[in-house]
Amino acid sequence: MDYKQRIQSALNYIESHVQEDIPCESLVALAGFSKSHFLRVFEAYTGFTVMSYVRGRKLDLAAERLRNSNDKITEIAYDYGFESHDVFGRAFKRVYGITPENYRRGRFLLPTFHAVNLALQQQGAEALIKTKPHTMIVTKPAMKLIGIECRFEDGVSSPDLWKQYFEEWQQTFGNIAHLRVESEKEIDYALTVDRDESGYTYFIGIEVTSVDHVPSGTIARLIPKTKYAMFTAIGPVEESIGRTYDHIFKEWFPSSSFQTAPGPIMEHYDMRCATHLGIPPEKHEMDIYIPIEPVKTETKEIIELQPYRAAYYKAVGTKGRKWHQIKKEAFDVMIAWTLSQGIDQSNLRIRAHNNGGAPEEDFYYEVYMDVTGIDISITEDSLISLIDFEGGLYVVTPTLHRMLEPTGEAFCKWFDQQEKYKMTGEWFEEFFIHGGKVTLDTLIRIHFEAKRLLVTEGKL
Repeated sequence: MDYKQRIQSALNYIESHVQEDIPCESLVALAGFSKSHFLRVFEAYTGFTVMSYVRGRKLDLAAERLRNSNDKITEIAYDYGFESHDVFGRAFKRVYGITPENYRRGRFLLPTFHAVNLALQQQGAEALIKTKPHTMIVTKPAMKLIGIECRFEDGVSSPDLWKQYFEEWQQTFGNIAHLRVESEKEIDYALTVDRDESGYTYFIGIEVTSVDHVPSGTIARLIPKTKYAMFTAIGPVEESIGRTYDHIFKEWFPSSSFQTAPGPIMEHYDMRCATHLGIPPEKHEMDIYIPIEPVKTETKEIIELQPYRAAYYKAVGTKGRKWHQIKKEAFDVMIAWTLSQGIDQSNLRIRAHNNGGAPEEDFYYEVYMDVTGIDISITEDSLISLIDFEGGLYVVTPTLHRMLEPTGEAFCKWFDQQEKYKMTGEWFEEFFIHGGKVTLDTLIRIHFEAKRLLVTEGKL
């Protein structure tokens, strides 16, 4: 799955769950990125932070309900995840400049916030860049910076930090100018730090040799030795910087073996973009440093499962029942039984198997859990039975419930490329259930039984 498909899957999830609480962590897991990387890539493709996009869709659909129904405003507010009528009203007015009540009475024309469909977006971040950014992988030593900063969040007006920086430079930094590293080059740095789903903190300052004296109104930032992808943007800064960020997150990262690492993204401005020295804007250059690390892939664990005794229940399909109803029945029965036996509910490990793809009347869902050595009671009228399972060699990979299908498909492809192991066809999923409830965020370990292959001179 490429970057665009991953972000579209997150957008599709938002659209189908827009009336629910949508934690950013769920979207991160769905896209399969680290959180810091997901936040950057999502904004590059949509132009919005995650929470501003979610809020925009909720308010857009709520406005449609206000216009086309007689539902109570409080009911609409709750349906779209707002804590109260007042919270909804403030959010509505902040975005549209009018209260929900006045909008319903006046039927004003509001700007729409359409769902993003990346397939309909024009291609061509590359086409907009006449000169491709020069790219290098570099490691910069630890840095000390002193500067000013401001938090930028959606819907909250913020000062022009660059204007403030230049206007107050002498007053603010004049007494520490002698501490500036490479002062003859007049280098300024801008950092994007503390990015989350609703905004980020922007820092502008200078690199110094010491932070023993930090002027009033400024803050020190210490950056450890870091590996970066460095991109040199060419052209008028106000135009080239946006195009270069598009190139980085839409073109360079998807074709690289890296993702963003924790740490600030850094912009480096020096004499190459000094208009006062007569350098024309079309020849301006500035550097963008993105902290990077190798893309992490889930490792496969090889385990030797010993024979065990399990509590077992099989939910069987009937015509007219959907597979998810049968699955729910299976888990409900097993979880209720564990509760009756006094088994610790804080972290149940329930294994499951099904014959997916079968007609409804033939579908079944089995659940079982290892009870070897546990004192349990099975009565004649119990829905639960005891069954002995053979052990075996299994290859295991972790995933989340919401990512079960794509992870399973990727796992099968992984086996196709192996020379050491071959699937036998037996498999099960192990659910790590907290609080007696299966959710989309439930951790799962997929187990495929395998046999070792004898490899001789590179051939099977």
